[in-house]
Amino acid sequence: MNSEVKVALKAAENFKYHEHTNGLKYFRHDYFAPEVDPEFSPQSYLIKQLPMVVNPLHFHEQNQFQVFIEGRGSFGKHLIEPYVVHYAGAYTGYGPIVAGEEGVHYLTLRSSRDPGAKFLPAQMEQFKKGPKHHYTSPSMKALDQTDLNALKELDFRWEHIDQDSGLGVGELKLPPHQSYDIRIPNQAAGIFIVVMQGCLVANEQKMFKNENLYIAKKIQTYSIQTDEQAAQILVLQMPLKNLVYC
Repeated sequence: MNSEVKVALKAAENFKYHEHTNGLKYFRHDYFAPEVDPEFSPQSYLIKQLPMVVNPLHFHEQNQFQVFIEGRGSFGKHLIEPYVVHYAGAYTGYGPIVAGEEGVHYLTLRSSRDPGAKFLPAQMEQFKKGPKHHYTSPSMKALDQTDLNALKELDFRWEHIDQDSGLGVGELKLPPHQSYDIRIPNQAAGIFIVVMQGCLVANEQKMFKNENLYIAKKIQTYSIQTDEQAAQILVLQMPLKNLVYC
């Protein structure tokens, strides 16, 4: 198995309950174990935020994606549902995330390990001045599997792409028994792949709905493929951390 590629599978899930003094309550499972190598320390974890609970305004020290995969709620001024993608750059404040009556579940994805949320205004002394960057996508609906399997040609589009920063949010529809090469540009730290529907074969493993994969920048080009089932996939291109914060 390639040491620069990590796969997050549901079979490994072991959720732990967390409760903060600010009222935030959630279950969390980390798919990737902490890395000793600071040059390769990606994070992929799933948060199950409890119904009607608020995750207050906060920031992180690393760039990150959040992929909302289940439930409903609001994110600042945006309504959230599957599959809304949010990107926040390092030291960019965002939120609150307000869970609806069913709660809200979301993946958090980072190329580098983060020490934890810094809530505002309580931890304002740790906030750093510099460029701020965030993006929230429209909802990208998962297709019915029958319709997806009927695809004859692959279809890839960028929902959002920023050539200057390296940020990219794309959607790939890959018919049965086809392959696709993921290419990582110089301005990106790496790419996360999230299965929205169907089955994807990567790193000699089958990946299903909401399972995900991280490909480090060193790989440059990485091939994924489908078997008898087609796959609908999110392609999330992670920018390099701004040098101001390094």
